[in-house]
Amino acid sequence: MKKTIVNIGVLLIVAVTFLVSCKESEEYPPIPTLEFSGFTMYRTLADVDSFGIMLLSYTDGDGDLGLQPFDQSVNFFVSYYKMVNGQLKIGTRYNPTTGEIDTINFNARIPYLAPPNYKGWIKGTIEDTINPISDPTSGKTYDTIMFKACIIDRAGNKSDTVSTPLILVKNQ
Repeated sequence: MKKTIVNIGVLLIVAVTFLVSCKESEEYPPIPTLEFSGFTMYRTLADVDSFGIMLLSYTDGDGDLGLQPFDQSVNFFVSYYKMVNGQLKIGTRYNPTTGEIDTINFNARIPYLAPPNYKGWIKGTIEDTINPISDPTSGKTYDTIMFKACIIDRAGNKSDTVSTPLILVKNQ
């Protein structure tokens, strides 16, 4: 009886070891990937869309996404588009300092995401707060907008550009 229990125990250990060793490890390409996950808008008490939070999921196969604190570069690019006469156009605004028309964007820095000397893949979620989301200069009660985003890792690899669906924003 004791020998049978020992044999069953050894067999279980061998089976568990075999099953664990058969598990495939996850692998991702060194070029970062980005996927749109969602967009949530928040309204003021005056019933105007105030700000939005865009959710994106990312993977990076070699873990080199994110910048050092001393690096003032931008590695997260978000472009703003607005529907004008039935066509999406890149958003612009007048810059009184330069007298020029500037493109509206919500670019940012992603800090280091992996510990120093880490070798391997990383994945996670980016929550980007976009503020303001409404256009107080618009003569319309509602505008239709969209955002496009991409990321660049430290090796200069650029992800695909992802887009939000069309978003209806209440201005006034």
